[in-house]
Amino acid sequence: MSQIKFVLYADDDVDDKDWVSEACRAIDCSLNMVFVENGRQVMEYLTQNEVSNLPSLIVLDLNMPELDGRQTLQKLKAHPHFQNIPVAIVTTSTNRLDREVCQRLGASVFLTKPDTHKAWQDIIRQLLPFVTE
Repeated sequence: MSQIKFVLYADDDVDDKDWVSEACRAIDCSLNMVFVENGRQVMEYLTQNEVSNLPSLIVLDLNMPELDGRQTLQKLKAHPHFQNIPVAIVTTSTNRLDREVCQRLGASVFLTKPDTHKAWQDIIRQLLPFVTE
């Protein structure tokens, strides 16, 4: 039985979720997205679902309520069942220190949130290889 590949996307900004969904439609990629609002929900989702049905990629915003992106990344990489799932950080931060910390914690890629529809399409294209591998 083949596993359905999907992306678990954590972001508390409703507009950004809409941008992501629109960008996926615009470039005609059929990513299955599961959206949650914060890191606590990421951890709950992962622990409540079967280990055999984990996401191919987890996308985290850095600034979220309850459990932010850094804290979530740290928990994911420390967990034996989740540590090998690639994690992409997609955030408004352009801070070099944020990038370095996330890379040190194990993020696969650190991308700055764009402000145009076309740029969101480019972000999705950069995430696709993590899902199709």
